[in-house]
Amino acid sequence: MEPASVFFCSKETDLLSAIAHHRSGLILISVMTPDCEQVRSLLMKCKSINPQVIICLGGPHISATPETFQGLANWLVRGEAEDLIQEIISYAKNDLPALDSVILKSNHRVRLDLYSPSPIKLGKYGFIEITRGCPYGCYFCQTSSLFGTDVRHRSLEAIFEYCREMKKKNLTDIRFITPNALAYDSIDGRSLNLNSIFSLLEGIKKIIGKSGRIFFGSFPSEIRPEFITLESISILKKFSDSKTLVFGGQTGSNRLLKTLHRGHSREQVFSAIDLAIQNGFQVAVDFIFGLPGENEDDEKETAQFMKKLIMRGAKIHAHSFLPLPGTHFHDAQPAIISPFLRHFLGKIARDGFLFGQWQTQEILAHTIKKDC
Repeated sequence: MEPASVFFCSKETDLLSAIAHHRSGLILISVMTPDCEQVRSLLMKCKSINPQVIICLGGPHISATPETFQGLANWLVRGEAEDLIQEIISYAKNDLPALDSVILKSNHRVRLDLYSPSPIKLGKYGFIEITRGCPYGCYFCQTSSLFGTDVRHRSLEAIFEYCREMKKKNLTDIRFITPNALAYDSIDGRSLNLNSIFSLLEGIKKIIGKSGRIFFGSFPSEIRPEFITLESISILKKFSDSKTLVFGGQTGSNRLLKTLHRGHSREQVFSAIDLAIQNGFQVAVDFIFGLPGENEDDEKETAQFMKKLIMRGAKIHAHSFLPLPGTHFHDAQPAIISPFLRHFLGKIARDGFLFGQWQTQEILAHTIKKDC
């Protein structure tokens, strides 16, 4: 049997060309809810070019609602799929007959150390997933429903080994994937393990050297505001090359923060901002508009809150609520964003204090409700 060829296609044209030039093949795609329409169109093009191609879908959207893609894929994988994907690849490599829309469910939580953060044997290097799972279960977020509320961490030695491999390739900008950067090696995901965070960053710095950079506390390793303390910010100041720290604020209404099951207060966001800026960091704070149940009073509180954050030196990263499958709010209707708040957001955007795709996401929310 000839060895299989592996293609990493970042463009639609690359994928269509690859399947056109091979008699058979296996397409693996991770589907996020905002991309549903685009993925459906792509799959139909793939089948029209090569009806023999086998399609396997996974990711957040498929884990929550696989039935929305039945008939377009041979395998629909729910949950953490590292083990299942290996079986599917073996099945396809042995030219076994394609199955018709089988839904597979992974019933166990993956140990991160058993899998490399990226396929380095194929020459692919990327961000390091250091923590999986989140205990908070925010009602708008897919993380807890997808990965569970039990947190699992990649070990220090496994992370260091991956960094050594990156160093061999002169890849010394290190970034991380985690629901909350400062929850690394926390037993419950709700408390700081300062010793482990220090050991993590110090150990990586020793490996990558003085010219290497560690981006910790910025996308995609944002920080929950209540985890910013004098001790944690001093560790970030010592090791992180992220000029801007990103905090999840979400709303300026304490009432709405409780409704979201968010687990922190508006006052804790203020405290985090002040500590970060006092220690030389710039700050961006995530906000979500059009949240279910958001009323005029909530909007006014949020506007006043954002004004105070801007006066302290922060910038606003604006989002609109998306009713994502698998979340507590998957059936919720987005609240209508008032003319008052639209005017306010437009003003602070023109003044250079707000960025983000909230207007595009507002339109996308209605598409999700209709098609996904």
